[in-house]
Amino acid sequence: MEKTFGPGMGLGGWETAHSGEVPEEFEPDDYFVKHKAAHVPPTFYNELLKLERSTWLPFVRQWAWEWQHLREKLGTGFTLYPHYFDEYGELHAGVMGQYQQRQSEVFRSAHIRTFALAVATWNMPLTVAGDYLLDHIPAIGGFFDLDPGESPQCLFNLPTKCLAEGSDLQAVLADWVRANRSSESPCVSIASPFPMELEKYGEVYVGAYFVSPGFEMSEDHGLYEPMDFTLVKDTLSIHGVVQNTEAGQMKRKGKAGWSVPVCSSFLPIPHGFWTSDYFALGFPIVAPYCLPAHSAIRVREGFLELVAENETVARTRIWNDVWRPTYARGGNTRCGAAAELEKHLFDELTNRAPEGSKLAWFIRTRIWKRPTEYGEYAMEERRALALDEAINQPA
Repeated sequence: MEKTFGPGMGLGGWETAHSGEVPEEFEPDDYFVKHKAAHVPPTFYNELLKLERSTWLPFVRQWAWEWQHLREKLGTGFTLYPHYFDEYGELHAGVMGQYQQRQSEVFRSAHIRTFALAVATWNMPLTVAGDYLLDHIPAIGGFFDLDPGESPQCLFNLPTKCLAEGSDLQAVLADWVRANRSSESPCVSIASPFPMELEKYGEVYVGAYFVSPGFEMSEDHGLYEPMDFTLVKDTLSIHGVVQNTEAGQMKRKGKAGWSVPVCSSFLPIPHGFWTSDYFALGFPIVAPYCLPAHSAIRVREGFLELVAENETVARTRIWNDVWRPTYARGGNTRCGAAAELEKHLFDELTNRAPEGSKLAWFIRTRIWKRPTEYGEYAMEERRALALDEAINQPA
């Protein structure tokens, strides 16, 4: 509380914020047993189980005990998955919904109260308990100020072109790269859903990469931006965070050769479960080895900006496109994200390539379709890769 709202705002109360130790004769309710990994992330149960096995203390049963006390006190109903919000046929075809129900809050509160008991009665250090409870933070500083806005200029009509009948993905990529160069702030990573009226479940991604001579993509997957895990538990804010990732840390092997992304996928720990949509999609930020100087993060006017020597050198924006809580299994909700580089730095990008590598562009489309009205959704994927210098060459 104090890290988020300021000194003196912590309420305390760890000594009494629990229901006492679980009685030996207590048996967890069947509903709790069946839904302990449904209303909240499965990691809550898994971590308590590990603690139980290492300490011989009944962490899981204590969680069930706290849940039962809260549920009875609040009169919370035994809610199941809210299928009434979804289309029946789509639900059975693998489409999932992102919903926050009242039982989610009860399970979360009971989980927190379990650690309050552990601190007050089982001598767990408060700092240890706090680390286990970071996943309950809804949002962290900086992300409160990120606003979904309009899609960037550099998206152009890329999603529509990808869906054109008989489209050549390599040609679509080349056209987009040429148009992107003329943008005021060219994109080096962009992910967007397809227009709702064309494909309900699907997305296109384009990213810039440095690749070694003779590079070939792996057959099982294309290129991707590795997660850049950044600990912010001491500040609970992304303001002022300085990235120090090196190109060697981001190097990934292909079928032949290697690649290094121009962007990493930023994942602060904790990041807050309210913003999980965008982190599931991937939150791209320009990697420090692509910038002329060390940069720090700030959030201003709804954008995440990278600032070096008092100048904005890159920014990341997010947007929603006919957003809805449902998504196909393995996919994301209808949100987009793009990382943009200042024009003069974009023009210098090839000069920052790791030794022996060249700038390339990767495109991937993923569409979830079903052969019949009642069939299962299956993903169709296309990929293409092109060297920047090849796109530059006149036809």
